[in-house]
Amino acid sequence: MIWKQVELWLGLHSAEILLGLAVICLGLVIFCIYLLSALHSLKKRYLLLMLGNGDINLEELLNRYGSMISECLEKQKAFELSLAEFERQLAFSITGVGLVRFNAFQETGSDLSFSLALLDRHENGVVLTSIFGREESRCYGKPIREGRSTHFLSEEEKQALAEARRRIAL
Repeated sequence: MIWKQVELWLGLHSAEILLGLAVICLGLVIFCIYLLSALHSLKKRYLLLMLGNGDINLEELLNRYGSMISECLEKQKAFELSLAEFERQLAFSITGVGLVRFNAFQETGSDLSFSLALLDRHENGVVLTSIFGREESRCYGKPIREGRSTHFLSEEEKQALAEARRRIAL
């Protein structure tokens, strides 16, 4: 009875309706086969990605890289601490050197006397002066604090100190 109403409403015979439904079902079966094939291909690719080709899979690979990143971060922190310590120590090492050679006495033939300034980054250090003569030689050391000395500095010592201070700025 329902078939009769559908036939009247659509204007088709039952054979035509059945043929249409069969074509639709055949199309759906072909589409399902295509989807199953695509699903199978995706499953193979997923398993290959997760399980890998040989000894390692994606999960192990990600865990290994995570561990490596953690180790690198720890090493970086250690290097940063070491670098900070080196920079702290370097601030107290000699970074400015100034040397002035001069002839202290006219009777000597060359510039055998000298003033040598040695400074750290804080402009602390020493000025060493050696005065060479035919009969005797003398050495003097004068402390330098923050670029100044509490002792009188000769012109040559001032020049050596100025050169050492200039080299600190480089």
